[in-house]
Amino acid sequence: MLRRIAVSALLFAILFSSFTFFASAYELEHTEANVSGYYLYNFENDLIMAEEETDKLISPASTVKMMTVCLALESGISFDKIVTVTSDMLSGVSGRNMALSVGDRLTFGDLIYATACGGYNDAAQVLAMSVSKTLGEFIEAMNDKAITLGMTSTTYLNVTGINESGMSTTVYDISLLAKYLAENETYVEICATKSYRLSDSATCDKTTVSNRSSLLESYKGMSNFNTGSGDSGDCAVLYYKTSSLTFISIVMHANAYDSSDLTNYAELYSKRLISHALNDYSLQTVLSVKNEIASLSVKYSASGDEVGIYLQNDLELFISDDIDIKTDLVYTTYIYGDGLEAPLTTGDVVGELIVSHDGKILATVPLVVKETVERNGFLYFMEQVKNYVAGRPFLITVISFAILITAYYIVKKRKFDKMYKRRTVKR
Repeated sequence: MLRRIAVSALLFAILFSSFTFFASAYELEHTEANVSGYYLYNFENDLIMAEEETDKLISPASTVKMMTVCLALESGISFDKIVTVTSDMLSGVSGRNMALSVGDRLTFGDLIYATACGGYNDAAQVLAMSVSKTLGEFIEAMNDKAITLGMTSTTYLNVTGINESGMSTTVYDISLLAKYLAENETYVEICATKSYRLSDSATCDKTTVSNRSSLLESYKGMSNFNTGSGDSGDCAVLYYKTSSLTFISIVMHANAYDSSDLTNYAELYSKRLISHALNDYSLQTVLSVKNEIASLSVKYSASGDEVGIYLQNDLELFISDDIDIKTDLVYTTYIYGDGLEAPLTTGDVVGELIVSHDGKILATVPLVVKETVERNGFLYFMEQVKNYVAGRPFLITVISFAILITAYYIVKKRKFDKMYKRRTVKR
């Protein structure tokens, strides 16, 4: 159980009393095109930096291929496995294709790169049917995976993203899938590939697959989780990692107001979101392990002195450059249990420093002691005695003892009375 200990005035003077963290009020200005929704997320601070219409039901479009590749990677099938294209594998395929033909041979890895980087629909369907016996079985697995990831508004009806009535998702659901895939190093590496040469085993006409995103040339550390175009507009799901920060950017269904404008506005707006993150925010160390958070007394301490508590690690937050860190963040200290109790050893975690804004917890940092505190055995023993005497077990023991003593004397008295009567009768 946590017991809240208010941060002292001294703590606020030293560490600053409050601190506004941004649940960003940033709005993406999409003046050149209409956008169904967007999302910008920073991993290090578990922070949504910008968002719009994230719960609106939309067509998943080519982001479907993210799930297709996800299941293919998790199938455990070797990248070197040879797959021969059949007529069933190509049945009903439309849209962006790499012109696969019946009898073409590719490796499983070729199909993954062609789907993830090239966004080819025929490669996606052949890939899916290389994993499952039927297309329906694979799609069922896709929907099961979506449920597992908490994508409650998502329904997949195909493996390519071609629009179908009843197929839906939300920007929020796409973000859950993107965050999950960000943990898969192989997927991140594949999607960061600018150009992939098909294996020597490949017999199809195409020899090289190029990544659909042009942003890989502009940003080192960029991985194109998905870039697509279709009836609903352009979309882009990007994973971007700098030396110290990691982001997910999602722009869905960007449609130019001018039908003759062929600009990929999903990528354009993605650049704006990333620029917002890089230009308007910075990673700052707002608290150091050197800062004493509080000085607290220690129960049963042999020395009787107070002990200081400190951060286990420096507290770094990715914050807006417009924010004054001296006036806007709120700190609250929690100490576990009923306070500090000896013995304590250097490095023991004794509580947490909670950083919050408007009731939302933004960061939780462990608090530790930096010195060893020995226990006073006599004080501890007397406290245990006191607790026992004041406790219910002791009270029950006393009552039970009193009952036994009373019963003993009642029985004793009855025996005495009987003996006395016998003696009186004999006389």
